[in-house]
Amino acid sequence: MSAQYQKFLKVLEKWPADKTKIGRDLGEQIRKQVTRFSNGLNSEADKDLDRQIDALERLSSNVYAKKYPRSYESTATGLTAAQCSQVLSSEFLQYLNDGAGSKKK
Repeated sequence: MSAQYQKFLKVLEKWPADKTKIGRDLGEQIRKQVTRFSNGLNSEADKDLDRQIDALERLSSNVYAKKYPRSYESTATGLTAAQCSQVLSSEFLQYLNDGAGSKKK
């Protein structure tokens, strides 16, 4: 196994897929990138992949959240992080598409 592949797997361990956002989850999209390892990379693509893995590693380790801590728990909308996650779930979007659309007259 290549060192890049091993680093990529370590990032994936820290970044679980969110089952409430099927088809729209960043963790799920990152997992689809595994196919890049089987395509035989050239040196330029190899450097690009290293940069992407390093960036994902920094994000999954919360480097920037620790470096720049938030002073408020709410977002610009006034919702908490948990409320934002709930609003962005696939179930809620389906509810809006089904329920809210059928109530309009």
